[in-house]
Amino acid sequence: MFEQVSGFFVPIIILLSLASVSSILISVFKLKFLPTFAVEILIGLVIAYWFNADMARWGFTGVVDGIYVLGLSMMMFLSGYDVDFDVFREVRAVDAEKKGAGHINIFRTSFFVFALTLLSSLVVAFLINKYFANDKYLGIILLTFVFGSTFAAMVVPILHNEGLAETVIGRIISTIANLSEIVSIGFLTVLMIMLDVDRKYAVIFLLFVVLLVLYRLIRRFKIGKVFDKIAEGIDHLATRVIIVIILFLVFLSDLAGGEYILGAFFAGMLVRHAQFSPKVVESLSRIIYGIFAPLFFIVAGTRIDIFAFFSDFSNLWLVIIFFFAYLIVEAPILLLLKWYNLGTVLPTMVLIACTIIVPIAAGHIGLSHNLFDETFSQAMILAGILVCILGTILFTIEFPFGHFRKKFREQDESDG
Repeated sequence: MFEQVSGFFVPIIILLSLASVSSILISVFKLKFLPTFAVEILIGLVIAYWFNADMARWGFTGVVDGIYVLGLSMMMFLSGYDVDFDVFREVRAVDAEKKGAGHINIFRTSFFVFALTLLSSLVVAFLINKYFANDKYLGIILLTFVFGSTFAAMVVPILHNEGLAETVIGRIISTIANLSEIVSIGFLTVLMIMLDVDRKYAVIFLLFVVLLVLYRLIRRFKIGKVFDKIAEGIDHLATRVIIVIILFLVFLSDLAGGEYILGAFFAGMLVRHAQFSPKVVESLSRIIYGIFAPLFFIVAGTRIDIFAFFSDFSNLWLVIIFFFAYLIVEAPILLLLKWYNLGTVLPTMVLIACTIIVPIAAGHIGLSHNLFDETFSQAMILAGILVCILGTILFTIEFPFGHFRKKFREQDESDG
């Protein structure tokens, strides 16, 4: 029906148009309390039936798959770039809400909470192991890291937007989010390599050598700053180099048999430690959030046939089980009650429970290796969407964090 070259643009035009519609809907109906990506996924759910049928009929399935992989890779790059573990020092809990609150070692507290979260995730994963079709032990381990994951690319920007990024609790939240994301993604990659290790020993070895050498060189010599001087006066050269780094590491990671998101995630960490100009990364972030991210989330939504899914009422219970599982495993965050009130800790608990990227990746792995069926994977993703919506709403409305923000700002002004 379409010529091969001109037809390539059809899926992109459709998806970008729908992404624009989602932004218009959020603005017109004042839905700013909803995360944009959630609206985009919901649009994908609505159009899934006819979109998938038309893409298959017109022969564009390969283009859509490419859009999905590229979008996810670009988002994982930003997640890797946001990783910041420069929080080892012990600091005074200046924004603590309880009298007599002492010092908080941010990293130690965050790591302890995250470790307990993984333990509780293991327990919950074990309790619902009856849904696994094969190799229940492997399925339990996979699900443990799904429950223990956090969507740092969503959580960290929310903290900045709400003025909490520089508070102690804000740094605890971001550290837990970064920890959970890097550990979960690292585990998924190791799992993918282990499941497919027989054929690719040489490439796996090459991957780790290249990553290690790149990381050491870039961190030691701060190549980004050197490159900025070389590229001075040459428009967008640094941006092109960063994109090449992303694509190369994604290619190498996928070639090694690992999950391709590892390559993108590690590319973000490399670029951060290379210390490229913040303006370069900021301009690239705008492109990613403006184009690649919306394309990815809408396509992610189209991969779930919502009408077929809920034709069986029992699937709704599976979504509910996952929804509460995502929240329950974050119970260790209640340890922060030592310093903060329940009205602050509870929304923190919900925000840290927000996850979507790892469930999508885990669903791909689980289906590829017959650990669970498609219904299980879709329920895992849908529940993640619901938690993300709830977490965003709690952190956008004034209650219950409004009083905390007001108190911290007044204290900060008095100190100044």
